[in-house]
Amino acid sequence: MIAFARTYWFTWGFLIFAALFTGIHSVREIFFSGVIASLLSASATRGYEKLGYRYAPLLGAALGIVWSSLMLLYFRWFGSADDYVIESWRFGTTMAIHAAGFAGAGLLTALVTKHSLGRSLAAGTILSCAMTAIPYGFIAWVDAQLAGPIEVIALVSADVAPNEVPQRRTGTQVAKISDEEMALLKEKWLVTKGQSEFEVIDEQGRRYWPLWRKTFVYPGNPSQEIRRLFVLIPPDLRETATWNLPLTSDPRGVSIVQLNNRPGFSVQCASPIKNIRCEFIINSPQDSTNLGILGSTATIKIKRLSPIGDFYLPDPVKSNLALQFPPLIDKADEKIEPNLKTKKRPSFDDKVEQ
Repeated sequence: MIAFARTYWFTWGFLIFAALFTGIHSVREIFFSGVIASLLSASATRGYEKLGYRYAPLLGAALGIVWSSLMLLYFRWFGSADDYVIESWRFGTTMAIHAAGFAGAGLLTALVTKHSLGRSLAAGTILSCAMTAIPYGFIAWVDAQLAGPIEVIALVSADVAPNEVPQRRTGTQVAKISDEEMALLKEKWLVTKGQSEFEVIDEQGRRYWPLWRKTFVYPGNPSQEIRRLFVLIPPDLRETATWNLPLTSDPRGVSIVQLNNRPGFSVQCASPIKNIRCEFIINSPQDSTNLGILGSTATIKIKRLSPIGDFYLPDPVKSNLALQFPPLIDKADEKIEPNLKTKKRPSFDDKVEQ
């Protein structure tokens, strides 16, 4: 019983320590799930002792991988969709933690039959920490490069007077351009400060303003570095198609794209990344009599590709995105009927003609 208890407490204690170290799981989550996981590790105590210190860690690591896979399947079958997405994102780290804890417990159990408890405990702890730190460091680096937030900014033209800016719908959050972004946009176009916000002027003298900014955040990623993609949509665009737009490999970098009618685009991107795909789709307008993108909407899809396997689910799709500012209201066209001005309120004193 002492050997079973030793394996159990080592596994449970290391899982709680790993939760504090990595921050992937809360102590409350791992506290209760670790109780059941440690029972699985303790059940293999006799197997650890028979295999010896050479093969006992392999058995423990295999059991840890099986347990983490069963946890993922549990969330897929019985959990909510959001919980499954979060568990899928942190599955690699979860698998590394459990494999390390089980392997360390296996090494401890195998060594303690021939060596002192202190040396066996130290060897099991060192093995578990090494098996956690190395995969966790690699996974954290991959997530920092691929799973960071992405922001797409649409620059749209509007037919307004030189001293005016386009109107926005009431309650709409204004998509502003920061000073840093203005300096980057100046490398490709002319950027000036208008009445209340920056405006971009292309080679043909057409003026553009940011219509919206849409942010894609992968669930569970705490990164504060944001990739930005500026998409300039010219008013004479006649294609309703799909563009695969490039994103920079720098997690804080900026890509600038101008769509055209091939469909194609001109891009300014220092070093594009191949593991992140951005599909910019312009949908056909509901009114088939409209020409070009008038009345059309946009859909944006983000796909992240992991270096090994396919651990990233697609980001939530953003659709029905407007591609033009609201039309200006011409007050001169608002006509008031003359009889509405002269019409008198009815009174009971008025005589009714018979």
